Amino acid sequence: LAIHDRTSEDNNNIHAHIMTTLRPINEKGEWQAKSKKEYILDENGEKVKLKSGNYKTRKVELTDWNDKGNAEKWRENFASLCNQYLEKNHQEKRVDHRSYKRQGIEEIPTIHMGASASALEKKGIETDKGNINREIKKHNSLVKAIKSKIKEITFWIDSLLGNLQAKYDEYKQDKKDELENKAELFNLYEYISIYNDIQGEKTKNLSYYGQIKKGNADLKRFVKAIYYLKDNHLQTIADLQGKVFELAKQSKKISSDIQEKTQRIKDLNQCVSCIDSIKENKKVYQEYKDKTFLKDKFYNSHKDEIENYKKARKTIEKFTGTSAIKLNDWQKEITKLEKEIEVLNKDKIKIQDEFKQIDHIKYAVKIVNDEYGIDLSIEIDKAIKRGEKPSVIAQLKKFQEQQEKRDQYRQKAKEKYTEQER
Repeated sequence: LAIHDRTSEDNNNIHAHIMTTLRPINEKGEWQAKSKKEYILDENGEKVKLKSGNYKTRKVELTDWNDKGNAEKWRENFASLCNQYLEKNHQEKRVDHRSYKRQGIEEIPTIHMGASASALEKKGIETDKGNINREIKKHNSLVKAIKSKIKEITFWIDSLLGNLQAKYDEYKQDKKDELENKAELFNLYEYISIYNDIQGEKTKNLSYYGQIKKGNADLKRFVKAIYYLKDNHLQTIADLQGKVFELAKQSKKISSDIQEKTQRIKDLNQCVSCIDSIKENKKVYQEYKDKTFLKDKFYNSHKDEIENYKKARKTIEKFTGTSAIKLNDWQKEITKLEKEIEVLNKDKIKIQDEFKQIDHIKYAVKIVNDEYGIDLSIEIDKAIKRGEKPSVIAQLKKFQEQQEKRDQYRQKAKEKYTEQER
């Protein structure tokens, strides 16, 4: 058992390596064989001879300890046991034995650095693996930020502005009547314009310097919001909600692409690591291949070297389609993939910026609705009466549901706080 905790070299990835034997032990405490070789017979019950002169065999496991299905059960049981103790000790965190991919999580696990790369990185020397992990961490950070923003937008977690002055109430009532009597779906351009008017009224209460500063900031936000709506052909609340879903889908696709490219880099790095094994065992394997007499005896005495060589070649063939060593090609592909991941991360940042813009527009919608007492159910009724497409109605209903959830969340939080005060 090897525990890697925070005390070991500032490690942030706390984990343990649990190693067990695959070899059985008898009642006397003696090691037994973990597998055996079995000859494959033809339809006549005769051993099948290969071109090399050897007979065709297969490996038979004598225990089920190396079975992947059992390993999955053991990992699942261990995770369950950990979670029992976490819950018992009132800890919110939970352990999951599944990979991020199986859990449906967009985040990507970093690649294994190895002793050499880790040592160089600690000295301030950048390595290929270190650069890949930096891009992965950047991506994961963006995923968290975007998910947080989606949640924030979706459930309307915004601060409410204070009440306007009493002289503004009459103006609000006039606007409310005007807006509710409109025949078309409530327009986002109107939301932004009215929100800008509200901010203009608030500005009047500030000092001269404050009016200039806030006025300029409000104007920039107003122009930016109008251009965003225009560039993306957004007019209604349903359009805006559709844009949120579209961006979430794009974000997930980028995560999937990065995950795929990261996996390819891992596979190629595995091929690179096989080169040493091939070089070390090539001579023994070639001697084994050239033998015509006492071949089985030679194999038994050099089994590890021969199997390691074959395994390395098979690994390379599995990931590249050929068992040939093409180090330069692999390194070029890794570099290309790293650059592609970097570009994808930049695309992720653009999506994050779009969510910030949408967040401002949704905030404006919420403020206008609150200030004028606009009920979105009125807009849904209008859409149904006009025979709008089901998708538009569904988007509006979704928009209303999200607003209601957000209000319920705030009410529960308020009640909980009041109870604590008592």
